[in-house]
Amino acid sequence: MAIDFEVRHTEGLSRLGTLTTPHGKVQTPALMPVINPNLDLIPAQVMADELGAQMVITNSYIIRKGEELSKVATEEGLHALLNWDGPIMTDSGTFQDYVYGDVDVE
Repeated sequence: MAIDFEVRHTEGLSRLGTLTTPHGKVQTPALMPVINPNLDLIPAQVMADELGAQMVITNSYIIRKGEELSKVATEEGLHALLNWDGPIMTDSGTFQDYVYGDVDVE
């Protein structure tokens, strides 16, 4: 299944739309909570159930730098790592890699 974006309404330069991904639909504009897999603050599913999150963001740098995180992400996938079945956006982590390099992230 391909990713698709349908514009449902426009006003000036703004638009309301539906982003369709293989893992579900997201109504836009959308607020997306950032999940740091090193920290167990609020589980992603709680963010969906109680706060209405439709999509989450995580950071590739943090996952790559954590040996266990990297292993789970590689072997089982990001959805298993984050315990989330909906759409996930990943920040590439390029900025952090450029600025911090080999610094451990906790």
